[in-house]
Amino acid sequence: MALFFKKPEIGENRIENSGRWPVRLTQFQLIDEYEFPATNFPEIFFVQEGNFLHETDAGGQAIREGAAIMVNPGLRHTVKQPDEVLLTRVRFLPEWLTREYEIIVNTPHLLSLFFDQSWFRFPREENLHVFTTRGTGTARVRAELEYLRDLLRKKRQFEPVARVAVLKLMMVLADEHRRFWRGTSDLEILPEAKHALDHIESCILRAEAFEAGKMPRRGFGKRAIDKAFGELTGMSTTAYADRRRMFHAASRLLTGAEEPRYISKSLGFPTTAEFAKRFEEIFDIVPAVYRQKFGAPPATDEGKS
Repeated sequence: MALFFKKPEIGENRIENSGRWPVRLTQFQLIDEYEFPATNFPEIFFVQEGNFLHETDAGGQAIREGAAIMVNPGLRHTVKQPDEVLLTRVRFLPEWLTREYEIIVNTPHLLSLFFDQSWFRFPREENLHVFTTRGTGTARVRAELEYLRDLLRKKRQFEPVARVAVLKLMMVLADEHRRFWRGTSDLEILPEAKHALDHIESCILRAEAFEAGKMPRRGFGKRAIDKAFGELTGMSTTAYADRRRMFHAASRLLTGAEEPRYISKSLGFPTTAEFAKRFEEIFDIVPAVYRQKFGAPPATDEGKS
């Protein structure tokens, strides 16, 4: 007897989008096979109803109601043999959450689940997590998704409340992941690495250049700092500082109205051209086009006398 089947009386796949960048929520009602191509954005999937076969390049597995799927950039996957599936997807720009550094870096489970590629941008062995949610956890995930969906329908995605809503959803999922996934879900941040992360962040917030040789040691040896930091991020402190600086630039492009030349100057770049070149190397798009594509729409004079 077949486990999966399609009910012929249902019409066709239906897709409903809410919100726009930097965070988008999509409801998929699926009765036919559907492929999700690889993207440049982290994605959260939650199975509201139904069951299906979930296929990736690594193989397939049966997925049922209450399952969560975390997909980091660069991975395609397919829903096969869906049985009246209602699937909710949340996509977001990691750089949009840059200002929530303290929350994210002090929550290792959140960091390990969502930012192993998108926060540090380096490859890990696991770039897709599938786990169950149960009981009150499932209800909490559903409630957070519905709240976020309501915010996006009201076009409030650029308000701080939207970032808080996404973070709350992520923290609920990270907690469920740690309890109900069979794989490793811990990310150890050694004190030496945490010290370097915090110092780099403070330099950027003070608009000061980061110089690895002048970083205070606070009792840690240079080799110990470099080793711990490299194992955590896959890069040197200097390379990471440069990347984080660009994440702060992207966050300001998303949520503010400053011209790129002012952002460039405040971040210590010698020229706007150099800033634009470095930005494009990381985000594959120049600052002005990035803002046009992802940022808040410019204010209009509508309603003014």
